[in-house]
Formats: sequence, structure tokens, C-alpha cells
Amino acid sequence: MRIIKSVQDIQLLRKAQVLNLTFTTFLEEEFLGLKEAFDFDGLNENFTLDMHGYMVVLEKGDNLRDLTVVGLDRRNEGLLGSLPEFVEKWETNDECWYKVIVIYSNEYGMAFYIPSEAISDDEQVRSWLEEQVERDDIFHETRKED
Repeated sequence: MRIIKSVQDIQLLRKAQVLNLTFTTFLEEEFLGLKEAFDFDGLNENFTLDMHGYMVVLEKGDNLRDLTVVGLDRRNEGLLGSLPEFVEKWETNDECWYKVIVIYSNEYGMAFYIPSEAISDDEQVRSWLEEQVERDDIFHETRKED
């Protein structure tokens, strides 16, 4: 599990080549979008997500049913027991990942990023994610028609 609180965290991941360039570029764009949303004057170069909720990159071997360290208790099935605000699936030519937003309060939420290789051995998790993506697709299609 990789917890991202600052743009420096992403730069360290990129430098260490822990994640591929496409994915780290995506994460940096996501972070900058959050910075723009939360850093009202836009001048804070030391901006962190400490007060708003982190970006969490899950990796192969992470137990998605016990994410107590980021507030999703195993007694409630971790991520699978959450009620995500929305779930998106991102695909490129050679990779796929999911983005899951879980809101904890009006001011605090977590963005979970799950590369497909992190869940390749767990059909239940993959099915749950696909169901959430489909649910959101239906919701967004319905909203567009209104």
C-alpha cells in the first residue's frame, strides 16, 4: 500500500520506479486536481492532503478486506463493506486500474487506486469493483438524461 499525501510522494514513487510512468503521471494529475479544489489561493507549494483524505494506491498482497490503517475496518469487510461515492475504471492499451472514492465525512474522504494486477487473484474483489463501476455508469447515464 502506498499512501500519497503530497506531490513529493508521487515524485518519490516515480523516481524509485515503484509504479509505471503512465500510472504515476495519472496520479500526479489527480493530485493536482485535488490541490486546485482544496488550495483556494493556489499558492501553497507545501500543500498536503492531510486535512482532506489521502490518495491510497493498493498493491498486490494488500488485503482489501482489512484496510484498518486507512479507516476501513476488517469487521466491516474493508473496502468491500464500504459504500463508495463512485467507482471509475481506467484502461490504457496495456493496463487497467480502478479509482474508488469513499467519503468518511463532509470534509474527509479517501481516493483508492487499484491496479488490476493487485486484484488478479481475487475474483470476488474484481466482481465487486465491476458491479460498482456498472452501478455508477447507470447512475451517470440516468443523470445525463434529466
